[in-house]
Amino acid sequence: MEISYYNLSGGINQALTKTELGSDTKKIYWTDSENIEILQNRGIIKQKGNTKFLELPEQEAVTGLAEMRSGRFLKLVITTLSGKIYVYNYSSQKLVKLEKTITGQNPVFANFLDGVLVSSSSDSLFYIKNNDNNEIVECNLKDDKEKPVYSEVLAVYNGRVWVASGAVLYYSALGTYDDFSTPQDAGYIRNFHTNTDSVTALKPYKEYLAIYKKSEVYLLTGMNENDFTIVPFANKGAYSSKGIVNVENKQYFLSNGIYALEQVGELNQIQLGSEISKNIREEFKSFNEVKMPEALSLHYETKSQVWYFFPYSDDNFFHVIWINDYLNKSWYKRVVPQNITCACLFNDYILTADDKGKIYREDYGSTFDGVPINFLWKSPFLSLGAIHHRKIIDEFYFILDEAYDNKFDFSVYKDYDSEYCDDAEKIYSVHFEHLIWADDEMSDKLPCHWAKDDENIPIWPVNRDTLEKAEISESNYSVQLCISGTASDESCAIIGIQFREIYNDD
Repeated sequence: MEISYYNLSGGINQALTKTELGSDTKKIYWTDSENIEILQNRGIIKQKGNTKFLELPEQEAVTGLAEMRSGRFLKLVITTLSGKIYVYNYSSQKLVKLEKTITGQNPVFANFLDGVLVSSSSDSLFYIKNNDNNEIVECNLKDDKEKPVYSEVLAVYNGRVWVASGAVLYYSALGTYDDFSTPQDAGYIRNFHTNTDSVTALKPYKEYLAIYKKSEVYLLTGMNENDFTIVPFANKGAYSSKGIVNVENKQYFLSNGIYALEQVGELNQIQLGSEISKNIREEFKSFNEVKMPEALSLHYETKSQVWYFFPYSDDNFFHVIWINDYLNKSWYKRVVPQNITCACLFNDYILTADDKGKIYREDYGSTFDGVPINFLWKSPFLSLGAIHHRKIIDEFYFILDEAYDNKFDFSVYKDYDSEYCDDAEKIYSVHFEHLIWADDEMSDKLPCHWAKDDENIPIWPVNRDTLEKAEISESNYSVQLCISGTASDESCAIIGIQFREIYNDD
């Protein structure tokens, strides 16, 4: 008997038992992984690392990062623990420290017109212009008692700046960022529903502004105070705007799980979708509930991924990043050695920052800024037939992608025992290309064809699959495959696995 698996794209699944996990014959789910991602929607490959993008002049923790894309320059806004604000010009590669400082350690940002808005729980709203001298404009947002409004809930919607403080929504005059007082244009909305809980998040979605509280979400529409309409939508809430991303026709938000607002049907109706985090539900038990408003999500559109930075109870930094591959509906982990404090999208890639004033470009290079990438992948326990029969596997093969070097340790856990495994075996396959030149007598026997525009040029297909044999000893009820590597020159690119000559040993 022969059993092959050509789809390894299931990702980590914590929702199934050991026996259930390996029962799907069409897709391989993962028991665990570290720094492994999906290759070509079917295989697995070692993730890329990160490299230093920028270093601040002083070694202190970075508290905030934001892209300033509008205007003449592409810039990066950086805030630090001591309250410093830096602006980095991507074109000139110049870093400038602004005179203004902040006191809040969890600032929020929003791009609007030709600059970026900044606010925090202890800093009133201000604006950094995207001009030559990064001019600061105080927005003078005040409540009805003329006291400054401090807030970590900020959004831009339909040409206005929206800020939430408690249960009150403040909005600017149309097309402005510092006018919150003009009658019949700027103003505030309070008591829009019987639920008087504080607003925790604001995020535009389609033609709506989604308004989140801890356990509810509302949808606002309208262009001015005469037609603003707010309707309750669902009994699910969000911790903060930082945990919300728009992906295609959906808006993912972080609640007691991860859910989505989605537009469906011919009438483009909005509905609450099912939980997308069910496969990693167990992981939520390890998160710090108090710090969940600090959780961060980023839409890495280039790779059809959403990166989630969750606060763990036993970690003051973001060392573990969970990645949702929404095309394959799969989850996997990224584990970095740096003490990551915050992150942002910049120029369509992901930047992270640490507690020493260093900023890194992620998904880049073969190391974590010089530190080798440890990688690990564990298959489910595969019974390869009847679960109550022992099997002998005479031949086992990895199907490797020859476009990449493969060098990794291979070991096997047996009989649903996750504590003991066989000694590791080295798997080694170096990428190389063969070109075979033949005379006319052999041409019909070789897999080549001739270019239409030049019949003298042969086109050779690239066979990217190669079989690499590995050993699985003894007879077993089930086997779990484990690959790993710790050195800089170790890697993997696996697109399938094959079990040949399987015999019952009863």
